[in-house]
Amino acid sequence: MLAVQRHHRILNLAETEGCVRVAALARELSVTEETIRRDLKKLDDDGRLVRIHGGAVVAADLQRELPLDVRESVRHDEKQAIARKALEFIVPHEVIALDASSTAHELAKLLPDIELTVITNSLAVLRSLAGFRHIEVVATGGRLDQLSLSFTGVLAEESLRRFNVAKVFLSAKGVDPARGLSVADEAHARIKLAMIRAAEYPIVLADHSKIGMRATQFFAATEDIKTLIVDRPLSADAAEAFIARGVRVEYPS
Repeated sequence: MLAVQRHHRILNLAETEGCVRVAALARELSVTEETIRRDLKKLDDDGRLVRIHGGAVVAADLQRELPLDVRESVRHDEKQAIARKALEFIVPHEVIALDASSTAHELAKLLPDIELTVITNSLAVLRSLAGFRHIEVVATGGRLDQLSLSFTGVLAEESLRRFNVAKVFLSAKGVDPARGLSVADEAHARIKLAMIRAAEYPIVLADHSKIGMRATQFFAATEDIKTLIVDRPLSADAAEAFIARGVRVEYPS
């Protein structure tokens, strides 16, 4: 089977199943796993698939919410690097907010047990911080979204208005310097906007694949954020576009 035929078959399987795995594709197409990894890299480079640990998901998933376990597999190393850089912005005794993004969860897992208040709508973050003695953890409450394991809705949004939040750390499916931040779902857009409005200093955590992308629901303008932390240097044009809108761009060391 020619490479172009494999690519077509892989894309069809990904569209049908939502997620494809290296081992299963190797068996299905009677090739080695190394061949499949090269195929997935090519499709990822072309913007047709997004590689995750052990497989890939379709790039069109930018327009829909994915389960948390899938999101946490996508560019995991990049998200860890971003989280380590974000940790430098944490100051003891502050009140911070973490959204339900997989990158914010990586940040939660790195937090030291210091005097800190963490407000979150993420069930995963709540679990990660449950055993800490010095961190006060506050859940927004609201409706539990089973897919993202996050709380959304009016109750969650209203609760954020009661707090004086120093910094919020959040992500988005699309971070476009001209249009702003976007996600695939209105409920998630609303809770992220509520977090930005509650915080003095919004910080966006985004891997390079999200820069310049636009999902379905815009929830904030680029000018609404203070700092963007991204895993690799942006193009000169993209960096200048963010800086011109007052956004500080930071990279992992």
